[in-house]
Amino acid sequence: MPRPWTDWVRLGAVAILVVGTLSGIVARDPLRRLATCNDGWPSTAAWAAGDECVGLSEGPYAFGLPAFEHVMRVIDEQNRAAPGGCPGTPVTIGVLLTMTDELAGSRAVHELEGMAVGQRRANDTGCVHPMRLVVGNLGDYGDGAATAVARKLAQRGDVVAVAGVGLSDQTTAEVADLLAAEKIPMVSDLVTAEGFDQSGSAGDDPDFTRCDKNITYPRGVGKDYFYRVAFRVAAQANALGTVVPGRPDFVMVPTGGSDPYTCTTLPFLHRQYGGDLLEVKFDAEEPTTVSQTARRVCSTTKDVTIAYLARGRDLGRLLYSLDEAYTNGQCAATSITVLSTSDGNRLRTVESDAALEDLRSKALASPSFTGGQVRLLFTRVAGADGPDQGNPQWPAFEASYAAAGFDLAHIGDGWAVNAHDALTTVATAVRALPAASTVQRSQVNITIGGFTSPDLAVAGAGGPIVFDNSGNRAGPGPAVVRLCPVGSSGVRPYVPTVEVKPGEPMPGCPRGA
Repeated sequence: MPRPWTDWVRLGAVAILVVGTLSGIVARDPLRRLATCNDGWPSTAAWAAGDECVGLSEGPYAFGLPAFEHVMRVIDEQNRAAPGGCPGTPVTIGVLLTMTDELAGSRAVHELEGMAVGQRRANDTGCVHPMRLVVGNLGDYGDGAATAVARKLAQRGDVVAVAGVGLSDQTTAEVADLLAAEKIPMVSDLVTAEGFDQSGSAGDDPDFTRCDKNITYPRGVGKDYFYRVAFRVAAQANALGTVVPGRPDFVMVPTGGSDPYTCTTLPFLHRQYGGDLLEVKFDAEEPTTVSQTARRVCSTTKDVTIAYLARGRDLGRLLYSLDEAYTNGQCAATSITVLSTSDGNRLRTVESDAALEDLRSKALASPSFTGGQVRLLFTRVAGADGPDQGNPQWPAFEASYAAAGFDLAHIGDGWAVNAHDALTTVATAVRALPAASTVQRSQVNITIGGFTSPDLAVAGAGGPIVFDNSGNRAGPGPAVVRLCPVGSSGVRPYVPTVEVKPGEPMPGCPRGA
């Protein structure tokens, strides 16, 4: 029996509502799109976790995320071309990252682009073993998908090593231990928290009492198989203390101890500056508390220094709130210097979330920031930041990045650099193995473990990479830099920085080109 015309009207209204809702999700954040997992691609092993797709992909399938479609196509093309350019036996490298967690933001795209560039260079002139990548999306932390993805990757006998692994999170510790149980060497690109090495950072004597109790990383992660190219937080706190020896007036920290990045850094800052520091808490789930913190800081009538020990997601909001207070005549501080660890690099690149990008762009173009009344200093996440650092690998990295069709503006936050260097560490180990023999996980692990001295260093885009006995990056720590206003330099397409050196005056930013 035909439907009454009123039924068709109702069905049409529902369809319009659904389409409008999905369009709104994509408009707010292009990293997310509700999708049917696999999208019909026969070569993928993906499944739904909540409202997103997780799993593995070694073809163009991008887990229903438009922002990743270009880089996944590049990896697919490089995977198919790999056997034709290298004489040796092929190898498969796993890449694990969270594509959608809010702690990553738009930088996750840059991270995967860095991996793709690392593969491109590994398969270039002089390569021995053709390298293929299989990409694993770990999903959002807390939804339980990450360990399932890592387990599926570990079950693949052709995977001889893993690059990436994830961010500083308890879930990452579980992923690392799972891979180590299968004797898979892994080179982390972004993990900086204490405890996330093979010895539980015993050499730094960390204090985990501010962290949640149900954690495993104090005992170390990935025993015998875990390495990281990012500078750990102990080295970052030391670098900040060397450049800014005066005690901070405030330490801004989020409530709770669930984030290893924060809870393991705070004790080192107290240790670095001696005695107790005045802590100002804010709720990372409630943005208004950031503005409350700004008002408290502004009540001090002098030059003020704030140590911001939290994720960079809320840093733009803090700078914008400080400028609002100055604009409204409600800030008594004569100047404010904000110190941050490496997640401060997040302010250098465009956010995928429209609200966060609005805060970031307003903060960096605000009168107090452009005039130098509010300054932001942080440690680099990568060792280098352009050719002026004297690293001969940088120009080749930058050229390959552009040749792959990626936006050079994505290099600024350092995630692409570290991701490239993590994969390059694996590629350097693989290149040292005989061309005619099948590459084994144990061979790759032993070779990586031998990168322990300057003459055996991996030639990374962020500088030479060597490891200590716990798998930490060894050698000189990270540089401390000052973030400059948007448009203050036309040399590079991302927000520029200038290095701050111990015992020297605060450097000025270059004028707009």
